[in-house]
Amino acid sequence: MSAARNRARTRPDWMTAAWWRQPVGPIYFAALVLSLGRGAWFTCWAMFFLRCLGLSTAEFGLGITAAGVVGLALGGPLGFLADRVGARETLIALGLVQGLAILSYTCIDGFWTIVAVTCVMISAERATPGIRIAVISGLTNGEERTNSISTTRVMTQSGIVVGAVLGGLVLSAGSRAGYLALIVCYGSMNLLSSALLLKVPHVVSLAERKVKRNVLVLRDRPFLLITLLNGLLALNWGMLDSGVPLWITSHTQAPAWLMGVLMGFNAVVIVVFQNRVSRAGASVEGAGRLGLWSGVFLAVSCGVFAVSYHGSGVFVLAVLLLAAAVHVVGELFFVGSGFGLSVGLTPDDAHGEYQGMFATGQSAAMTLAPGVMSVLLVEWGLTGWLVLAVVYLIGGLGTVTASRWALRGRQQARDTTPALEWL
Repeated sequence: MSAARNRARTRPDWMTAAWWRQPVGPIYFAALVLSLGRGAWFTCWAMFFLRCLGLSTAEFGLGITAAGVVGLALGGPLGFLADRVGARETLIALGLVQGLAILSYTCIDGFWTIVAVTCVMISAERATPGIRIAVISGLTNGEERTNSISTTRVMTQSGIVVGAVLGGLVLSAGSRAGYLALIVCYGSMNLLSSALLLKVPHVVSLAERKVKRNVLVLRDRPFLLITLLNGLLALNWGMLDSGVPLWITSHTQAPAWLMGVLMGFNAVVIVVFQNRVSRAGASVEGAGRLGLWSGVFLAVSCGVFAVSYHGSGVFVLAVLLLAAAVHVVGELFFVGSGFGLSVGLTPDDAHGEYQGMFATGQSAAMTLAPGVMSVLLVEWGLTGWLVLAVVYLIGGLGTVTASRWALRGRQQARDTTPALEWL
């Protein structure tokens, strides 16, 4: 009996029923389900648009860019709406809208129809992480809040890894039936994730509290600056997704399969270490320091990647693996910093609009990254890596400076004005 109790105590929390029954448990499960489909979808979506929907490469690029811009514009308003009508309800609605948009790909044609549906799908997809954080923030506080947000990131990353493997199987088959089955699966997973969120406790909205106020975040200059700087650091996602593959194929003699190894390594490290790293960003001060170190490590990774220029054989494999290791440390610090700053600097009744605005910086980075990386790493070569390193250093140094500015302003406001009037 004692041995059984000891085994129960040593089991990871996620292997216990109580862990999944906590108020944020359904959020973890919904995020895992959604990311399984997302990982498969984004492995195949380019080929689906080109082979099944008949778009040209130029049309695909234009459509995705347009959808990214629309998603960028709607992030803030959707967050503001979440505070007004309820963060949980908004998150559920986004899942339904995204699921229906994805399922509609099975029966639409025509360039502009495809673009319109993609704008809806991308807007919902880009807004979801910020609104999810708003829901978690409404259900938790203190260190539990940071840990819950970080755990959601781990769940999401785990699902994407498994989903990418499934997507690779569909991609290798290359059949229209396989792509359509994937569409139905991903759309259904969005609908399922929304259904799972019905079990999440309701987060009281401003309307229910009969609170009427204007938008706060647009007057919070330190937070807006942090959003911009976090967007600069968020280029590290596009750097790994699009920049490094372009660099490897254009300027090294490394085998194509190496990119899969680098992506898998990145995902495993994030799953294992993200929670631990994020604890260092539980305070705004700690999150600011993580932002600084993120910029430093990402800049160093640029230098290591540059060393692989025209490399071949074992040498280039070793250099690229080392660069990926340095990069993932910077990414871990970047994510932990973003969680700590975006939540720690948000007024308690404004998580929706603040998270919606904060997500616009990252959305902008993801929208611009493919074009930016093509110019810097393919056209400019070694000079491009230097420019990118400088961008990361500016993002890191600026983040720690802006976080201190934000803290000073908030402390002065608490000392001189009532709550919610400091903006």
